[in-house]
Amino acid sequence: MQKKEKAGRTVLMVSHYFSGHGGGIEQVAGRLAHEISACSDCRFIWAASDVDRRDERSPVKFLPMRAFNALESMIGVPWPVWGPRSLKMLRGAVSAVDAVWLHDTLYPGNMLAFLWARRMRKPVVITQHIGPVPYRNLLLRNAMALADRLISIPMLKAAEQTVFISDRVAEDYYARASFKRPVKVIPNGVDHRVFHLPPREKRRYLREQFSLKGSQPVLLFVGRFVEKKGLGVIRKLASMMPEIRFWLAGKGPIDPARWMLPNVHVFRDRSGPSLAELYQAADLLILPSYGEGFPLVIQEAMSCGLPVMCSSRTAAGSFAAKPLINIAEVWPEDASKTASEWLRKLKDISSFLPLKEGRAELSDFAQNNWDWKAIANVYARIFDGLLYSR
Repeated sequence: MQKKEKAGRTVLMVSHYFSGHGGGIEQVAGRLAHEISACSDCRFIWAASDVDRRDERSPVKFLPMRAFNALESMIGVPWPVWGPRSLKMLRGAVSAVDAVWLHDTLYPGNMLAFLWARRMRKPVVITQHIGPVPYRNLLLRNAMALADRLISIPMLKAAEQTVFISDRVAEDYYARASFKRPVKVIPNGVDHRVFHLPPREKRRYLREQFSLKGSQPVLLFVGRFVEKKGLGVIRKLASMMPEIRFWLAGKGPIDPARWMLPNVHVFRDRSGPSLAELYQAADLLILPSYGEGFPLVIQEAMSCGLPVMCSSRTAAGSFAAKPLINIAEVWPEDASKTASEWLRKLKDISSFLPLKEGRAELSDFAQNNWDWKAIANVYARIFDGLLYSR
């Protein structure tokens, strides 16, 4: 049989949403496909829920799936269900490509793409971003734990290549699954042209533009406005610390503007350079979330020289970065207990806030460890090994 030319190698990438949705997983997926396209001869088709805007300038071909997205709207759980016509298109795409790349496992489209790829003997790569989320809702928590055991672990074991984006998630699955193939831990990258340490003069200028008093610290949250990100904890902290300004950048079913707290300011639709300005002007990134892998916002903040506070489980996503992170524990079922612990930790470091300038050691670490081009080259070698050895 005649060997295919390299130009014909096509990968179907499947995620729950396109990057315009704003979550870390989908933003990472879009950036990786873009970067791998630039450093290899792989071509990418991206299947995801058609509920958000897409970057039409991307070299990636989009395959939009019509989705029923009510669960996220009602209870903040991002679990889109694709319609019959979309699933028919997805099956056709699996049949037409050379390999399938899934970002996480427990989404209906991802599970079906995996089943069809196995039946059609197409190689599968899975990038697992998170482990089971310990939702406060007992039914949700138990359902996810069961699905993880019965679905995620068999999928991760059967994939030709399994990749974890964080050390903690890799350790968690490695303890529960007997992998027969070597797994890899490949962190996400950061665009250092956008997210970087600002000169002292620029930081001073940005804080003046935001009308900040010289002695007033700013605690920044970046992420989806949903329960698992710890919005309830931040609300309590803002009430207990009226002298501190709280900036919340993101969107979601929870609306912090309705808290009616004068020290809380909400930023919507910020990304790239406009988001970097918040990192560069703030004094501490706070992330009282649970069920994370290693959030991209931590990497972006550190790249800008902004200190970070999160739980020990979240910080364990990067063993190398953990010593540089401030730790405050999180109890998912008890926002009040979590807020009290965070208040105590914040008072311990309050003497160092506000910052006179960004922390160069944080930015240097990010520059040396989280480069998109280097990470894309690692993935390109994975796909080359799968596609040209068959």
